[in-house]
Amino acid sequence: MKNIKLVLLLIFSILISPSFSQNFVDLKSGRDTEVNGILVSFNTVTKGTKRGNDLYRLTVTITNRGNDYMRIFNHSPEVFIKKPENAIAYFQITNATGKALSATNAYFYPKPMYIKVPYKCKKCPPIKKDEDPYEHYTKSVIVGTQFVSGSTLNKVLNIRVPEGETPTVRVMIY
Repeated sequence: MKNIKLVLLLIFSILISPSFSQNFVDLKSGRDTEVNGILVSFNTVTKGTKRGNDLYRLTVTITNRGNDYMRIFNHSPEVFIKKPENAIAYFQITNATGKALSATNAYFYPKPMYIKVPYKCKKCPPIKKDEDPYEHYTKSVIVGTQFVSGSTLNKVLNIRVPEGETPTVRVMIY
C-alpha cells in the first residue's frame, strides 16, 4: 500500500511540475507578445553576409504593462551586480552562432533603488562648522530593485546566424 502511494505521488509530481515551472515563449519579429504583464518584442535588420553567416542587428524590448515590480534585498550592497538571478527577462537567440563576439542571449535587469544611510567614521576629516554632521557621514546603498509600470528597457545586439536562416528568439520572464 505504501509503495502504491509513493508511486502515485511521484507520478503526480512529475505531471504537475511543468505547470509551475518557468517556460520559454517563442517570439515573432515585429510582433508584441505579453507575458506575465510584461510586453516583449524584437525587431531585426539585415546587415549583410560574411563567411557563411548572415549578420543581423537585433533590438529586443520589454515594457512593464502590469503592476510595479519591486524586490527588496535582505542585505544592502553598495554595488548592484548583474547576475542572472537578479534579471527580469532572459532573451535567447536559439540559432545564433556566437562567432566573432556576436551575441547569443540578453538579460534585462531592473533599476536599483538607492537610499542614503549614515555611518560612523573614526578616521574621517573633521566636519566644518556650518555643515550638517548627519549629511557629512552618509553613503548610498542599494535596498532593492524596481521596474515601474510603464517603463521600457531595450538592447541592441549584433548576431550571426547560419546563411539563409532568420533569427529565432524566445524569452523567459522571471
